[in-house]
Amino acid sequence: MNRRIIVAALTTVLLAALPLSADPGRLAIAGRAGTLGLGGDVMINILPDLNLRLGVGALDLDYDDEFSDVDYDFELDLLTFPVTLDWYPFDDKFYVSAGVVFNETDVTLDASYSGTVDIGGTTYTAAEVGVLSGGLGFENVAPYIGIGWGNAFGRSRRWGFLADLGVAFTGSPDVALSATGTLAADPTFRANLERERADIEEDLEDFKIYPVLSMNLYFRF
Repeated sequence: MNRRIIVAALTTVLLAALPLSADPGRLAIAGRAGTLGLGGDVMINILPDLNLRLGVGALDLDYDDEFSDVDYDFELDLLTFPVTLDWYPFDDKFYVSAGVVFNETDVTLDASYSGTVDIGGTTYTAAEVGVLSGGLGFENVAPYIGIGWGNAFGRSRRWGFLADLGVAFTGSPDVALSATGTLAADPTFRANLERERADIEEDLEDFKIYPVLSMNLYFRF
């Protein structure tokens, strides 16, 4: 699923819901900050106790980590499009959310080493390995559940805050790894590189969910 398909899907949902927001006070926008990065939401009150939210969030982050005794520099370009229904079962403040997060996140990695490096259990020189790089791939659609506090349509005032706490079930990432050194085409080296890739993927198997925590400042029309 590419970004054009995601944008088309969100536009279709928004256009289908806009007639429900024709009455004054049933449409709101919000600025978002949290673990999905900086972004915003469009909120539509479709039933007295049910709101639809369509959002976008982006975040750039660089960090270092070690896998199989190799240091990697990770560059995270987080881009998500959450679509949720917020249900208010008890009052106009506490809500339960369910929906999906369209995930267009891009993660690249580059190895940092000097001298020799262990790849798949075998030691190689820097010239033999060359530039060791790769990336992480995630499911394009992640189910989401959460809870929150606040309601843009619960009171007469136009400004207010929302707080979200939930999880997106992103699944463990797929790992790609490549090298450019003098042994890049060698079958034995390629087998060890595949073993290295599989080891990293196994180390990341526990990272199947992504925590979502955000604060939103809304304005109701």
